[in-house]
Amino acid sequence: MPLYLVGEVNWLTSQALYHGLPVLQEEGVILCWPKEPYVSLGCHQDWDEFDETSGIPVVRRQVGGSLVYLDDQQVFFQIIASPSNHPSLKTPEHWYHFALNPVVAFLNHLGFEAWFKQPADILIRDRKISGNAGGQIEDSAVVVGNILLQFSPEHMARVRAGSPVLKDAFAESMTRHLVTLNDLSSPAKTWTREEVMRLLAQFFHQEMGAEIQSSVPWKRWRQALNQAGQRLLDPDWLHQAGYRPPYHQVKVREGVYLRQTRREVYRDIIAEVNTESQTITALWNSAIPVSPPLNAEEVREKISDSSLRRILYELLDVRTKDLSLS
Repeated sequence: MPLYLVGEVNWLTSQALYHGLPVLQEEGVILCWPKEPYVSLGCHQDWDEFDETSGIPVVRRQVGGSLVYLDDQQVFFQIIASPSNHPSLKTPEHWYHFALNPVVAFLNHLGFEAWFKQPADILIRDRKISGNAGGQIEDSAVVVGNILLQFSPEHMARVRAGSPVLKDAFAESMTRHLVTLNDLSSPAKTWTREEVMRLLAQFFHQEMGAEIQSSVPWKRWRQALNQAGQRLLDPDWLHQAGYRPPYHQVKVREGVYLRQTRREVYRDIIAEVNTESQTITALWNSAIPVSPPLNAEEVREKISDSSLRRILYELLDVRTKDLSLS
């Protein structure tokens, strides 16, 4: 599989690359980053989750995952593989392991004890350093992700639709649950994008057998990339409605979400929910003084207001028809 050290490109090209190669029926590993900041929506995501007043360019990708803020302080890796050439890539879980093992090996080489948290995050000390997305484009299995060198929770919160309270809570939650390469390194060490790209390339070669190419075939790719970029910005594709859960939801990392009710009653309450332990781990604008963590049983015991209790059950995905918790 060829590996291309693409480096800096304009924001739309950074998305068009992994959409264009499947059309050309080409495999590859691409390492790059965007010149300009922008927002990328997942293919199943609702357009209304993007804050149109943010003034940031936005694109909708053809793979899953949630809304992300992307800029030049992130190094992207994009793996485009043909299952016919890789018989072991039978399920999305196989795709992610295949694509992300080199990234985990790179981070472990630096001494950071990284691990892959299914379905699509890489964590260090339970904090996300790499968020990833995958899917099928044409006949190719595609996995894309990033390594955070630096990151601004405030910028990410700004492009996410929601009340000022939700944006502030989102920024606070990301500060606790995300980490960057520069955060982990000594104060004397500041990572450059070129340095990360070249070292990461060594691990894609070592773990995957990807062969580093001496140049990027822009001439061969140009038409397909231009057409891919046009498709990703087509208004009918870009503005489509998507999945809407019964509450406003923002992903912080795998297993941790911010949720806010869509109901009028207690509409300002925001809960940080750990979906694995089914626990509220943080709470903003609570109508009564109560300290997380709270599971469903503790909500039943500590919250006397039946309306508030039912809202918290809903945010925890507890069925309120269960009379033992009503």
